[in-house]
Amino acid sequence: MRRLTIGSGLLGALAIAALLTPGARAAEVVGNADLGAFRITGGGGAYNDVVLGTTNSRTITVKLTATDDSGIKSADFTLYHGKTFAAADAVLKPKESAAVCTADGTKSVCTKHYTIDPRRDLKNSLAGIWKVHAEAYAQDGDYLKVDGYTTFFMQRSAKLTTNAAPEPVAKGATLTVTGKLSRANWDTHDYRGYSGQRAYLEFRRPGVSYYESLGYTLTNSTGVATAKVTATADRYWRYEFRGTMTTSAAKAAGDFVDVR
Repeated sequence: MRRLTIGSGLLGALAIAALLTPGARAAEVVGNADLGAFRITGGGGAYNDVVLGTTNSRTITVKLTATDDSGIKSADFTLYHGKTFAAADAVLKPKESAAVCTADGTKSVCTKHYTIDPRRDLKNSLAGIWKVHAEAYAQDGDYLKVDGYTTFFMQRSAKLTTNAAPEPVAKGATLTVTGKLSRANWDTHDYRGYSGQRAYLEFRRPGVSYYESLGYTLTNSTGVATAKVTATADRYWRYEFRGTMTTSAAKAAGDFVDVR
């Protein structure tokens, strides 16, 4: 399978969001060299999630901790998409030729920077789980190579709207709340409706800062959500989308309805 090297504008086309517990899946280990925390900052999502729309590029900073009782001589890591590193269909290219490591006793924190441009570097098939291949070499000759050390999500940005009508509405009358869920399409460079997704209908009482959920409705073939409720008092209404592995979470702005 051809591997595509991506990012930084150097080579052509390119959680539950969560910081996953590192663990060797395909490891080669000599001695007691070890790997610790992996962290992405600047990704625009929760924890290590990287979220991109259709136009603006994003620069992320990635740090990996490596340790050994003799100290770390060097360490490096590669971010890739695919079943294994050897069978990767995309590899994210950093600005640096190798990770820059800062030592603190037996621990080193190694850093790289990546710039991703969705207009040039992304396609829809690359949304979802990305993996990390990591290596660390100690001063005493110990070393560690791990494929699939941890994972993160490369996500398509989502947008969500809400409109409650009629406004104003008579007390006891039916209020119709509609919304549109759309997400970045990295193939066509625009936003398209996201169908079959849970749009949670929420309301907020005037004078309080939090929303309460009334449950969810599924978006239709064009990404539209529709729900009907009984108007009982003044309320702010909105939809919330809680995200998927491929698509970021989104909350619509609240739409105030005066009940008379």
